[in-house]
Amino acid sequence: MEKKKVEIIPYLPFNGNCEEAVNTYIEAFGGEINFLSRWSENTVKVTPDQIGKVMHVEFVLGNTHMSAGDTFDRADTDTDIKLMIHMDSEEEALHTMSVLSEGGTVIAPLQPHPEPDDGGCGSVTKDRFGYTWIITCPNPAKQQELE
Repeated sequence: MEKKKVEIIPYLPFNGNCEEAVNTYIEAFGGEINFLSRWSENTVKVTPDQIGKVMHVEFVLGNTHMSAGDTFDRADTDTDIKLMIHMDSEEEALHTMSVLSEGGTVIAPLQPHPEPDDGGCGSVTKDRFGYTWIITCPNPAKQQELE
C-alpha cells in the first residue's frame, strides 16, 4: 500500500467561548487565524445563543494547523485530550504557561525531566477552557554544559 502524506489536524470543540480560546492560544504561542465562520440566523437549526458564535475556525500555531468551533452539543470539554507543544527556550515556555494559566491551573511547574531525558524540561497546565497542555523546552542547565 502506498503511503500518503497526511496531516492530522486537531479539532477542539467549545461551548460558546471558541473565539476567546483561539485568541488566547495565539497570544500564548504566536500564530494566526486563516479562516473563521460564524453561526447565523440562516443556519439550519440554530439556537439564539449560537448566533454570532464560531461555527468553524482554522488557525495555525507555529507549524501546526488546528481547527475549532462552538458546538453547543456537549456537556463540557473533553479533558481526556492533552496537547503537547515544544518551545525553543525556557523563556518561551514560561510565557506560554503564564498565558494559559490565567483562569486555569499549573498542574506541574516547569522542571527538568528525570534522567535519561534530562536534556529537556516539562510542565503541565490546564487552561480555563478545560484543555491540558504539556509544555516542553530544552533544559537550560544541560545547554550550558554543552557550550
